[in-house]
Amino acid sequence: MEKEIVKFIGYSGSGKTTLIEKIVKKLSTDGFRVATIKHDVHGLDIDKEGKDSYRYSEAGAMYSCVSSPELTVIKIHQSLSLNEIISNIKDVDLIIVEGYSSEDKIPTIEVSRKETGKGFKTDLQKCVAIVSDYNENELSKLGYHGKYFDINDLDSIISFIRTIN
Repeated sequence: MEKEIVKFIGYSGSGKTTLIEKIVKKLSTDGFRVATIKHDVHGLDIDKEGKDSYRYSEAGAMYSCVSSPELTVIKIHQSLSLNEIISNIKDVDLIIVEGYSSEDKIPTIEVSRKETGKGFKTDLQKCVAIVSDYNENELSKLGYHGKYFDINDLDSIISFIRTIN
């Protein structure tokens, strides 16, 4: 099966991570293999100072790997494009990307909630769907006439995701 890919964008506090978490939990429970990719524009560090992997990285290792019976972490000391990351993910049915707002080639769902007061992050016409607590009339006034899902309608959101790739 060709892996499906969908991207969720929205401002901080909009509910993206909570929604993705629910989608992953439901799909995983139903036997789907799901991968997630989170874009962190603030920088990332997973090593603790003084630990072996930290020391290897500090010594100049290009790749720093830690493996246990339950988990393997591979830290690559360079930036990879989203396409490079995706190409390295194997044996999954769905890849869910959070962030990468400027990446236009992946079907995009914007998540927005009124209480954030921030509105929408992108041109709504670039989105395959909107997940929000705005209603369809409010979105129509903003010029959006595409797919819309209530932020709490998990089953419909998942059904839609399964049709977009």
